[in-house]
Amino acid sequence: MQFHEMLNEYLGRLNVTALELAEASELSSAVISRYRSAKRTPAPDSEALVRLAKGIAYLAEQKGELTLTQESVLRDFRKALGYEEYGQTRLAANFDLLVNLLHLRLGEMARALSFDPSYLSRIRTGQRTPANPAAFARSVGNYTVRRCRSATERSELARLLGLEPEALGDDASCSALLARWLLNGEATQPDSTFSFLEKLDEFDLNDYIRAFRFDQLKVPTVPFQLPSFKVHYGLENFRQALLDFLKSTALSRSREPVFICSDMPMEELAQDIEFSKKWMLGLAAILKKGLHLDMVHDLNRPYEEMMLGLESWIPLYMTGQISPWYLRGRHNGLYGHLLFCSGSAAVEGECIAGDFANGRCLFSQAKGDLPYYRRRAEAILKSAQPLMDIYRDASEGIYSSFLFEEAHEAGEYRAVLTSLPPHTLSEERLMSILDKNGVAPSERERICRAFGQSRELVALLLQKGTYEEEFPVLSKEAFEAEKPSLALSGLFCERELRYDYDDYQEHLRLTQAFVADNPGYTAREVGRSAFQNLQIFIRKGKWVGVSKCKTPAIHFVIRHPRLCAALENMVFLVDERSEM
Repeated sequence: MQFHEMLNEYLGRLNVTALELAEASELSSAVISRYRSAKRTPAPDSEALVRLAKGIAYLAEQKGELTLTQESVLRDFRKALGYEEYGQTRLAANFDLLVNLLHLRLGEMARALSFDPSYLSRIRTGQRTPANPAAFARSVGNYTVRRCRSATERSELARLLGLEPEALGDDASCSALLARWLLNGEATQPDSTFSFLEKLDEFDLNDYIRAFRFDQLKVPTVPFQLPSFKVHYGLENFRQALLDFLKSTALSRSREPVFICSDMPMEELAQDIEFSKKWMLGLAAILKKGLHLDMVHDLNRPYEEMMLGLESWIPLYMTGQISPWYLRGRHNGLYGHLLFCSGSAAVEGECIAGDFANGRCLFSQAKGDLPYYRRRAEAILKSAQPLMDIYRDASEGIYSSFLFEEAHEAGEYRAVLTSLPPHTLSEERLMSILDKNGVAPSERERICRAFGQSRELVALLLQKGTYEEEFPVLSKEAFEAEKPSLALSGLFCERELRYDYDDYQEHLRLTQAFVADNPGYTAREVGRSAFQNLQIFIRKGKWVGVSKCKTPAIHFVIRHPRLCAALENMVFLVDERSEM
């Protein structure tokens, strides 16, 4: 029995709620929920597990179940967690998470610690265990502390260790705490990654447009007067310069793309609610005008801040008019810089890190300045890497070509689906489903062609490498409660084509037969999907595709290594029993 199953069994046996257990064990209800749904598991020798066992024993005593003692519960929990094996796998999992989140380079680490890079790689994947794990953890801790000295990196380390940044101010303490975490800590994915996907899953562009009345937004054409050149000092004037830039860009006749790049702390500007509203309306006006926006994100910041920043851009990404970029590596941490430019205006800003309030910016509409700022923007874009590629319905052919081009290269592929895989459905059964859903002949041809391409793509993947798919398999009761739909995200088709139970069972049988006939293909069947409208396609170590099925249908191909690593290591599917 797995740990989360045992925990749920204890709750049922004692007839107590998760909230009662949280109070008895002095753990948060959120932690208990993650334990129950298998999104997180405690380390076998952690304080959290001891508290959990103590809480169950206390509730058992209240209920008269005297056979359940703290010692017996703790022993059973540790057995479920594979205590003897876990010590070895935990070091590998924690080492892998540390490398991913801090973007450490194994080659550089190997040289510093006098190890072979392949040795570190095998430890990271669990293929090799250090002869002296404690000495290895101390070495990695010392290297990481020497390598990661900036406030941003120390903040990331503190989050990883579950501590306040102030606790890591001393290098010796930081190194010791990190070494202890490598050996005994809990390797968990950042909740902010799951939050980002949840928001993407639930987001409805139509509701957003109606709520903010973007559909009624009129781009004004009344002439107005702005200075051709002005120097601004301080936050309030900085805000005005940026709003003037948006206004000038929205009202000009220029169709040149807009460029935005800043490593300055924009959250300080956004603390003014009125400015934030005007900023969003200005961006909406630019996009309503049809201008393309190149946005260079600053990702050299704590992971949670990075994900929160990306969340705020989701509505604008959905327009398909934004190309997100990032700059590799770590850049100067002493100075802050900002550059906005369009065909009608430019803003250049600077400040000392931590002293944004005393920064300076230049606003210019001078014809002699604009080509200079455009050249600077183009030079930055040449050095930038795509954070993600975004495909809307007009890019259907381009997205399909990308997938087939990638499939010609050997690799490991994985997909996380909200329904049964489309490539295993026979043409005969597909036609039956289309008939029952009353699909018109013109649309039927397009859907059949897309399912045929899905079969071709998977066949190509299996010729070159391995392919794993995770998808929910529903009981009859769960099926009748909410009938699932065919997975149509690849078609940019927002229509829902519902199964009946016979068609669903036949599709499941065809999928299981496909597993038996294709040794390079692995299928993981789980009770319920964590998301309703997202399909996730992973090429391990390269990129992650996140496809939203509706409102709107859109594909994001994410390339940033740090974000890709977090998505690759996530647990996307949850068991129905987590809802007990």
